[in-house]
This record gives sequence, structure tokens and C-alpha cells, in this order.
Amino acid sequence: MSESARRSCARSRMRGNERLPDDQAEIVFSEPFLLYLDELTADERESVISEVVALCGNPVGKHPLSNKSATDRLAGLNTVEVLNKRHRVIFSARIEQGVGLIEVICAGPRTGKAVYDVANALVRSGQLTEEEATQVWDTLALLDIVAETVGLDSWDYTPQPAEAHLVRALVQLGLLPEELAVVVSRPEAEAAMRDGYDESGQPNQYAALAAVMRAARSRSDYGDATDVLKRRTEERCGADMPRARATCIRRVGHPGPHRATA
Repeated sequence: MSESARRSCARSRMRGNERLPDDQAEIVFSEPFLLYLDELTADERESVISEVVALCGNPVGKHPLSNKSATDRLAGLNTVEVLNKRHRVIFSARIEQGVGLIEVICAGPRTGKAVYDVANALVRSGQLTEEEATQVWDTLALLDIVAETVGLDSWDYTPQPAEAHLVRALVQLGLLPEELAVVVSRPEAEAAMRDGYDESGQPNQYAALAAVMRAARSRSDYGDATDVLKRRTEERCGADMPRARATCIRRVGHPGPHRATA
């Protein structure tokens, strides 16, 4: 985090009953926070990320921090308690160009001032750069966490669609109707062409849809695969994400974190 970014953070931090636009935000994690998560159990990681996701609706957290001394760089940062109040997460929540942004700085046990010392050191060193920020969605993939377990709906996004020749092949083979074929990604299309057949080797739309869903997300159940794919045709959020330098690919009106990539 540059000095100018820190000053901007201090000026624009969330106060009192302030909310982020539509309770939405781009959420990014610093490398020290990812290292913190790596030391937790699987259940603890999910619990912590769930609390962070909830900051979209309560960006003030537990309380704002301030500079207690001339060497402090904590003004503009907030905290939220996690893991049954045994640990605290230090973060920044603000609005940049009309879009909510939550930057998670670090986390650690509540005892003593160690986590504050870490936050101070990170801000002073300038290590919290945009290039080092990791999106919450990327973190879920890194930690093998299903989005729904932390309060997110990972079905409401549009991935990069498959190339036109793959779409034509899906339709001509009878694996998917055209209205669904045009919204699947390349890996999903390839999965359908590989596994979308019945026991006799004939194209089977149910098997193709199941293959698409497995390629999209392998660890969570789904109800109606056709409905899931049709959601991708709905209008996109399109919010400009300041850290990702991309627009949100989730549906209009989605709750919580913006998403830049599938």
C-alpha cells in the first residue's frame, strides 16, 4: 500500500452506519493474510473467510483503528473478530470510483499487539501493493473451499465462452441445445464432448449436462443444471473492480463480493 493510498484510505474509511454500494465490494487479500489462513484448519479457514465476506454488509467491522503514536500507520484500518473472538482481522473498507473495496491486511491472535505490529510494518514497508493483492475467489480455489460454504453463490457468473467451433460441435452432436452450448466455457465443452454419452455410446444431453457441471465445480451439488446455465444469460453486474482492473462478471444485484474471473 503506497503512502498516497494509505492517506486516501484514512480519508475515505467507512464510519458509523455507512454502507458499501449495494452491499457489494471487491475483496482482496494480502500475502501475509494468505499465510495466516494456511496455518488454520479447514474449518477455521472457512469460518474466517465467512466473516470477511460478511463485511460487505457491515464494512465498519468491530471498530476503526487510529494512530496511537507518531510511528503508527493504522488510521483508516478496521478490525473484525473471528474464531470465537480469539483472533482479529485487520482490513480497510472504502469506496473507490463508486465501487466498494475491502482490502484484508493481516490477522492473528487477539492477545497482545502482535497483529497491530504486523499491520504497521506492512503499511510502512509499502508491501501492500495492488500487484500482490489476491482476489477472494482465487483464494477459495487455492484452498479448495466451495463458495457456498462461506456464504457465496458461485453459479451466478459468466465464464469466457467456448470457441464457436466447439459450440457448433456440441449442437451437431446433440449433446447440448444451442442456447446452452453458447454459454459453456471451453473446459466445460470439452468435458461434455468427452463424457456426454450413454452406455451404448450415443450422445446423451443429461450426461453432457452432468459433465459440464463437474467441470464447472466438482465439490458441490446442484439442482437443475439447465437452470444453472441459463443464469449465465442474465444481465451482468459490470462494476469496475479497482484492484483486478476488470469488470464484475456476476449477475446484476448479486450479494457480496464482485468477481473478475471464472
